[in-house]
Amino acid sequence: MARKKLYTDNKEKSKDDFKRKKQIKEQVKSVLIACEDKISSPNYFKMIIKKLIEDKKITQDSLVIAKHEHVNPKGVLQDLLNHKKDDKTYKDFEHRWIVIDRDIARVNGGGHPKDDFLTALSEAKSKKVEVAYSNDCFEIWYLLHFVYRNTAISRDDVIKEVIKRLKDKNYKTFSKLNKDNIKTEAMTKLIFDELLELQKTAIKNAKKLLENYADLHNPETDNPSTKVFELVEILSNKIL
Repeated sequence: MARKKLYTDNKEKSKDDFKRKKQIKEQVKSVLIACEDKISSPNYFKMIIKKLIEDKKITQDSLVIAKHEHVNPKGVLQDLLNHKKDDKTYKDFEHRWIVIDRDIARVNGGGHPKDDFLTALSEAKSKKVEVAYSNDCFEIWYLLHFVYRNTAISRDDVIKEVIKRLKDKNYKTFSKLNKDNIKTEAMTKLIFDELLELQKTAIKNAKKLLENYADLHNPETDNPSTKVFELVEILSNKIL
């Protein structure tokens, strides 16, 4: 009798395991992401991926961040197109995204030429690659967690405002946050954790911004604007 019960228990366990694996397989939407910067935005998305894996909502290899080789928009697209691992290329992923900044060229150096940004957009479209762009920088996505803003703001001022609001929200955690360490891996992880509860607000504000521009929206000139929310929605729908 005991042997029969053990067999029945094992059979039920096998059914449960199969059902769980099937659910995970059904939830997996393979995503390949290539990021412009080497630390902050890839680490932000790695945090989302980490949580999805911990919650067993995706498999280890269903969300991949491409090897970082370039820091300009056209180069980031090339990083994604060059991706190849375990015989999988970018074409094998259901969702293909590049994360880039307009990052207008500055007098004191840095930034991207207009043509580089626009070429990345047009070539991405021709390759069926989605673009999570930000004008002027990725940190506008952070700021939208706190407030809706529809007036132009420079890269430096966005970062200053984000630092101020994070310190106001949780000074104990962010007392040492500054413009020099905001993009580090350690700070990006802290920022992700702190802002997760405000993610729906950021998505709403980012959508409202684009609606404000309506059909006249131009990613190259419209500051502020971002489509990071579209990629976040694809991922966060699994964790929120």
